[in-house]
Amino acid sequence: MKKTVFFLFLLFIVVTYEQIEVIDMNDYKIQQKTVEIKGEVQKPGVYTLDIHDTLEIAIKKSGGITSEADLSSINLTSDIENNSVIVVPKKAEQMLISINSASLDELDMLPGIGPGIAQRIIEYREKFQFQKLEDLMEVKGIGEKMFLKIKDKLSL
Repeated sequence: MKKTVFFLFLLFIVVTYEQIEVIDMNDYKIQQKTVEIKGEVQKPGVYTLDIHDTLEIAIKKSGGITSEADLSSINLTSDIENNSVIVVPKKAEQMLISINSASLDELDMLPGIGPGIAQRIIEYREKFQFQKLEDLMEVKGIGEKMFLKIKDKLSL
C-alpha cells in the first residue's frame, strides 16, 4: 500500500513537473512609492519616488521649499511610506513689538529687557517719539549689543 501511494505521488510529480512555473519574487517587489507633498514647496502635488528615497528627495522633486518654509521640525533623512501625505509647514509669524506703543509687560517680554528698562523706554517715548529703531539705544541700559539682540522683534 505504501509503495502504491509513493508510486502515485511520484507519477503526479512527473506529470505536473512541466506545469510548475518558478516565480521570481523580485518581479513582485515594490520598486516605487507615491507620495503627496504640499505646503511650503514650489510645486505641490503627487510624486512617484524610488522605494528608498527620503523626504529630502521628495522636496527636491517638488521644486524645493519656499522662502516661508519652516524645516526646523522636519527630518529630511526620514524614509517615507508609500501613499504618504507630507506637509511642509510655514514659519510662524513673529509678532513685532512697537517701541512707540507697547505696554510695560509687552516690552518686558523682549530678551534682556526687564521691567526697569521697559519703564525707561516708556518714559523716553513720552518725551521723544522714536523716529527710527536705532533711537532705542538712547535709552539708558540699551547699548548696541542689546539693540542687535532685539531689533528683529521691534517695530515703530
